[in-house]
Amino acid sequence: MSRGRPEVLWRQLAQATVGWAALALVLAVAFLNGGITPIAWVVLYAGILLLFAFQLVLDLATEVPLPARRVLPVGILYFAALVWLQVQTVGGMAEPLAHPIWQIAPGGGGQSISARPELGQQVVLRLTCYAMIFWVILRSAGSGALATDFIRAIAIFSMVLAVYGIQAQVSGVNPLIGSEVEGNAVRASFTNRNSYATYAAFGVLANFAAYTGITAGGEGGTALASLRNFLERFFAGGWLFGLGGLICLAALILTGSRAGGASGLIGVLVFALALRSPKGGNMRMVWAMVAAIAAFVLLTSSGFLLERLETTGPDLRFEVYPYVVEGALDRPLLGHGAGAFHDTFRAYVPLVAAGAGEWAMAHSSYLENAYEFGLPAAAAFYLALGMIGWRLMLGVLRRRRNRVVPAFALACFVVAALHSLVDFSLQIPAVPAAFAAILGLGWAQSFSSSELDRGSGRRKRSGA
Repeated sequence: MSRGRPEVLWRQLAQATVGWAALALVLAVAFLNGGITPIAWVVLYAGILLLFAFQLVLDLATEVPLPARRVLPVGILYFAALVWLQVQTVGGMAEPLAHPIWQIAPGGGGQSISARPELGQQVVLRLTCYAMIFWVILRSAGSGALATDFIRAIAIFSMVLAVYGIQAQVSGVNPLIGSEVEGNAVRASFTNRNSYATYAAFGVLANFAAYTGITAGGEGGTALASLRNFLERFFAGGWLFGLGGLICLAALILTGSRAGGASGLIGVLVFALALRSPKGGNMRMVWAMVAAIAAFVLLTSSGFLLERLETTGPDLRFEVYPYVVEGALDRPLLGHGAGAFHDTFRAYVPLVAAGAGEWAMAHSSYLENAYEFGLPAAAAFYLALGMIGWRLMLGVLRRRRNRVVPAFALACFVVAALHSLVDFSLQIPAVPAAFAAILGLGWAQSFSSSELDRGSGRRKRSGA
């Protein structure tokens, strides 16, 4: 036993190191224009690939726990979709399978299912990278204490990024995206304000989760004792994350993103409902204070968002959506190819939207993926994500201790799912990379002690 203990400690240290390194990469790429530049993507992918290789070595040296084993059905569906996206890029397909665009290509072109096979290969690499992030963080967040530390790191980083974004907007200079700031919206290090809105919403939830983890608890006893316990926890560190949540909330509002603001608000409500306690106690006081301060922020910093909400002009996205559906139904099984939306959708753009400029994205990740992947692959892809969301909800319902972790991940899941209905935030690398990390730590902490005990018992009895 004494000889085995140092080995176990070494493995735990190695696992924590890999997890922290992966999270650092995921957060740092947000500074590089949301990860859309080639250098940012190369750094992220190369770094995560190296860490994933180390993770596989650790997996071979240790017993894979129940949460990691339970992710197998999700992985099968997810990678089935990715295999199809790779098949789309293979050249030399028969004419009935090849995309019609190859009929007008010089020399016949590549005759692949995809109209842009080189872009499809990039999409496969990105989605594979996000899966590796999910796995590394899942394996690292098995410890509740480490999962909590990961959330606090996300919270602090998000607060710093929000402060930078607000300061850049006030000063009119933003070195991370250009020397001159255009418009009134806060973008932080993202070119697109809607993409930053999703990231800021993650920051709001991370800070509220960290704040709740510190200040909640100690229910029972007299009202004076409850107040004393709350104040002790608040000034022991809760105040930092309470402030961080409000700063991120202000940044979210100042993006002027209507869908982002609405999704963030719903995410906060989901988080609060997930942590509701039948006994009430300190949680009532905590959320009453958060609601009061949040109302102050909304009243004092939401002028731009209110101006956007009062805009009565038509939104061309809703004019275009039926044509995206039409394009998807033209190739329902095969799809047009991952990454091929921009080039192939030109033939479908309605006249009412053609004058507004190029439609490089569908402004709905669900419709764009159905258009590019084909309906079966898109269904497999989103079913895999839906299974993750279901697991997070089960974690909220079944866990008694450390429930804040799956509650945080579930709220972020709701934010991303809702905002993706009308925008493309999850197509900007820094956002899905952070989302994958959040889902990984949420999945790792979504199993109750009884489930873990039963899984461990069956594992021992089977001799596996």
